[in-house]
Amino acid sequence: MNDCPRVADLKTVGITYAGHTVLLADLPEYRKFYKKLSAGLWEPRTLKVLSRYLDRDTVMIDIGAWIGVTTFFAAQIAKSAVAVDPDPKCIAILESLAAGNPDVTVLQGALSDQPSVAIHAVDGFGSSETSVLDIGNGECAASPGISLDEIMRHASGSPAFVKIDIEGYEYAMADQLARLKDFPVRAVHMAVHPQLYEKSLGGNRLMRRLRTALATWRIGRKFGECFSGPWLVKYPNLATYIVFGIVFRSTPRGADFLFEPKR
Repeated sequence: MNDCPRVADLKTVGITYAGHTVLLADLPEYRKFYKKLSAGLWEPRTLKVLSRYLDRDTVMIDIGAWIGVTTFFAAQIAKSAVAVDPDPKCIAILESLAAGNPDVTVLQGALSDQPSVAIHAVDGFGSSETSVLDIGNGECAASPGISLDEIMRHASGSPAFVKIDIEGYEYAMADQLARLKDFPVRAVHMAVHPQLYEKSLGGNRLMRRLRTALATWRIGRKFGECFSGPWLVKYPNLATYIVFGIVFRSTPRGADFLFEPKR
C-alpha cells in the first residue's frame, strides 16, 4: 500500500515557487506537477494568501497537507507548521521531509470526531485526491481520526492560520471546523469541493445538485456567523458562487473560501 521509499532513503529536490526554494520529495510521479508549481501555475492565490497572513508569530495548520507543498513553504515564513494528512504514502513523505526541519510537526490522521475513519484513494495513495468520502476507485485503508482540539493544541496558543483541503470531507466536518472560532485564528482558508461531495450522494442528478448547493451555502453561512467572509476570487459573493459556480454548471466548480475573525 505504501510504495514511498523509507524515510531515510527519500531524496529531495529544491523547487522554487512564490519566491522561496522548498525541498520536496524527488519522486517521478510528482515531476510534472513540480514543473507546473515552479512555473507559478499551481494555486498562486493560495501561496499569496499564505505570504499575506503568515509571519514569525503565526503557526500554520495544514489540514490535508498532501506532500507538503504548502506546509514546507509556510515553514520558511511562519513560527512553525503542523501537517495533518491520513494518506499513508503522504505521511511517509511528510515525515521524511520534517526529519530535517524541527519547525514542522506531522500528524497522521484525518480530522474527525471518530477514533478511526476509512480513507479512499482515487489514483492510488499519494495523489492529491485521497478522501474520507467514498468516491475512490482504488485502495481503501483505515486512518486514525484526529479531533480539532488535538490539532489546534499543536499551535500552543499562538495565533494560527488554518488551511483546510480535505477533498469534499469539509461538508461532513463543517460543524467541527466552525469551532475554530474558539481558538486564536488569524484566518481560515478552506477549499470546498462540491464536485466531490455531489459524487458521494445518492439520488437523481437534480436532487444531488440541489443538495450540494444547499450544503455549500450552509458551510458559508455557518462560518459567516463567527467570521467575516467568505471572500472568493472569481465570484463577488457566496450567493453568486452557488448559482453560477454550482447550480448552473455541468460540473460544480471548486472554490477557496477565505474567512477572517470578525473585528
